[in-house]
Amino acid sequence: MSENACMIKVDQKEICLYPSEPIIRILGKQYTLLIIGLLGNKGKSGFNEIAKSTGNPRPNLLSHRLFELEEAGLVKRNVLQEKPVRVEYSLTEKGEQLRKLLIPLFEWLEGVQMRGKSDQERPLVLPSPPLASE
Repeated sequence: MSENACMIKVDQKEICLYPSEPIIRILGKQYTLLIIGLLGNKGKSGFNEIAKSTGNPRPNLLSHRLFELEEAGLVKRNVLQEKPVRVEYSLTEKGEQLRKLLIPLFEWLEGVQMRGKSDQERPLVLPSPPLASE
């Protein structure tokens, strides 16, 4: 990839998109945005609550997604010393910052989807995520 291929101009400043590729990749994975939204709204949630709120994905898929988010520094995993042992998940500061940045994107998407043919545009319809694992 050429150096200029990753550059965009924003307010007379050039920004390289290449460093954003890993975060964009994880954001595009199934359940990631639902997890970020849930944890941002609730603060802390246990594994079972996350599973229930995201449509009960296979436990190994949800566990893997939470691990990826933790590795990316977006989610914090806290093991509670209870019997039985419980785990709570919450957004890190970085995860909360990302969530705040995503809100205008979703507001924009909501507005685009609400436009009808009177705007000479077809509504944007996003495909549903596949039900099978990745």
